[in-house]
Amino acid sequence: MHIFSTATGAVRHGLGAVVEAGLIVAIAGVLVFGAAVVGRTDPAGAADVYAAKGGNGGGQTAEPSIALAQVNGFAAAIQPSLGSTVTFTVSVPKNVNNPRVELMCYQGGGVVYGETGSVAQAIGDGTDPLGYSGFLLGGGGSLWLWGGGPADCTANLFYFGQHAGVQTFNVLASTSFAAEG
Repeated sequence: MHIFSTATGAVRHGLGAVVEAGLIVAIAGVLVFGAAVVGRTDPAGAADVYAAKGGNGGGQTAEPSIALAQVNGFAAAIQPSLGSTVTFTVSVPKNVNNPRVELMCYQGGGVVYGETGSVAQAIGDGTDPLGYSGFLLGGGGSLWLWGGGPADCTANLFYFGQHAGVQTFNVLASTSFAAEG
């Protein structure tokens, strides 16, 4: 009986060591990949991590821009309103990594709705990795959604940077529009 418990213990110990070694290898791989991504060395397809690196929805240009493109799938000539889905045309300089779009709506100077998403979400071309297509004005829950009324909205094309060890918020371009309640 003692032989079986010793053998079982040895097998358990051996399997535990193999699992532990596998975890160490996995952690090391993640750290190496992460360091390469942060260092921008693009290991094994990491360029896909920078999905919005360079121009999107308007091409790679030296001039960043953002403009309202569609409201509920129609030309931007239609007045946006609470509950509408809006998309934008966006151009991003090639040297900007991980650009984002921030949409903020205000009533009487106070924020009533805000959302930030990828450039792919903003242009609504179906390539957003999370599956988002455009911005739903008012979102799923906001002061604007619950209170209604007109709002003034601003979309900012931006990226996060760093200066002297402090994170910076860098606006590349903005566009504004009025939305009905």
